[in-house]
Amino acid sequence: MEVYFYHPDFANYTAAEILELEEDWRYFATGPKVWIVQTYIRLKKAGYPVIATSKPPKSGIVVLHYEQFTTFWNEAPSTRGIVTVMVRADRVESKFSDFEILQNQHFSDAKKFFFIPHWPQPNIIQRNSDRGTTIKNIAFKGFLSNLNPILESDAWETFLAQRNIQWVADGQQWDSLDARYDLINWNDYSETDLVVALRQDLALNYPDKPASKLINGWTAQVPCILGPEIAYQELRKSELDYIEVSNLRGLMDAVDHLINNPDMYRKMISNGAVRANDFSVDSIIERWGKLLFDTIIPQVSRPLSKIYYSLSIGERRKLKQLTGNS
Repeated sequence: MEVYFYHPDFANYTAAEILELEEDWRYFATGPKVWIVQTYIRLKKAGYPVIATSKPPKSGIVVLHYEQFTTFWNEAPSTRGIVTVMVRADRVESKFSDFEILQNQHFSDAKKFFFIPHWPQPNIIQRNSDRGTTIKNIAFKGFLSNLNPILESDAWETFLAQRNIQWVADGQQWDSLDARYDLINWNDYSETDLVVALRQDLALNYPDKPASKLINGWTAQVPCILGPEIAYQELRKSELDYIEVSNLRGLMDAVDHLINNPDMYRKMISNGAVRANDFSVDSIIERWGKLLFDTIIPQVSRPLSKIYYSLSIGERRKLKQLTGNS
């Protein structure tokens, strides 16, 4: 059974040009391109027999993003014989997917719903080790609409000024799924001493979000101060992984703690370098390969499964409703 990665943008490039997109990290600023195009490129370069397509195939396993399922559905002459592996991202469960890829472990059951970590930021430039334990630049890297208001408050600005620390909001407002982001430097941590990422509502645990800020921080060898989110908490093994805060006072105390405890700062950097190994590009390639070729293909190739997947996606949905498995 063939494995396809579906993204309409594949139509704009030759097969060779698609593989070259990996060199342009800004291309991967949005979910569908990160999850579909980037995953295809990395699996293809690793030797897996995957196929890029901008049109629905006649049959086979199709990996696609939640945002593009409606386009896929409308373009497909028939969905009989097609097995969908949908990347849910930060959306709700799809009632029409056969399998789903999740960004954290919260809803994973290793049957229909599978956790695969988000790719680390491509082409990360690590923090300059010559900076030692100095904390002079604190950065947020992401969409500015996610920033908690306390990070734009006068109290936070005053706190930083008193310590001669610069706040770097490295991002832009959310634009569209197809935008390019030419004014951001999400890959460059060379002058970053701390990462701070607090979403709008610190009372929520954001069960649909990935642990990207943490994994990127580990990879870049920059300590992180983060909000109380499920994706971070489920990866946490010790206090050296990151510092969790839920208000402005806690954030200020965390910064001061690291300023006054350079040994802990050094230990967090060393710990992050070790933790990043479990979320390296090679480790995630291996996870994808095992899921698609060692788990899903054998499962959908069983005799009864073949009968089930000979139905259209809509017919499968109706069958699930009748059998109480919806």
